[in-house]
Amino acid sequence: MPEAYRKQLTVTSSECDRFQRLRMSALFSILQEVSITDVELTGLTRDRTLDRGFLWVISRMKVEMNRPITYGETITVSTSPGERMHMVFPRYYTIIDAEGEVVLRGSALWTLINMDTREAINPEKENIEIEGIEEEDRIDLPMGLKNIPSDNPASIRQALYSNIDLNGHMNNTRYLDWIDDLFDMHFHEVTGVDQFQINYVQEVEYGDKVELCYEYCQGTYRIDGNASGHTIFSAYMRTKKL
Repeated sequence: MPEAYRKQLTVTSSECDRFQRLRMSALFSILQEVSITDVELTGLTRDRTLDRGFLWVISRMKVEMNRPITYGETITVSTSPGERMHMVFPRYYTIIDAEGEVVLRGSALWTLINMDTREAINPEKENIEIEGIEEEDRIDLPMGLKNIPSDNPASIRQALYSNIDLNGHMNNTRYLDWIDDLFDMHFHEVTGVDQFQINYVQEVEYGDKVELCYEYCQGTYRIDGNASGHTIFSAYMRTKKL
């Protein structure tokens, strides 16, 4: 019977912010890297995906955090697949600290797309399958988010060379840095993330400009990125005072 993949690592200085806390972009990068490793261990190595022009992309990701993860901590990150839903591959995450306490639970929806057409790949036609694992205490999968009606962006960002990844578009973790930059130093000093979700709607290519809008209501933030009249991403952030 398949088991969850686990990896122990120590949080480095380059992954942390001014307050020695793991940045959200670095956290999401860690979760994605263990996902790729787990997929390859099942036998879906790059010769069956990337070398055939198939790219793994995330459409939605969600985390619930009990506390911030900090510089120098040794943590154990685990991931396991859920049962495939047509062309979507659910995946779940847990992070445990050195004392065995659960720091984070997460979930995500992954899809394979064609590198050239950017259309979703039908896994059955390409003989691509990942056996789901049943586990307890999983959080719900990320759902849809309604758009923010706003004509007054809080920030306008442009996708430059350092933002572009091997898939040829803006790396999805960089949106987390853009979201962090919406808030000032004091906010980050006294505020922690309780729950965070981001839904990726459209790709951003080199040179594209993205308008960032957000609204606040009772400890929660809704953030949208828009370009050329289209929603690029939608995010939800629930915060708490540290």
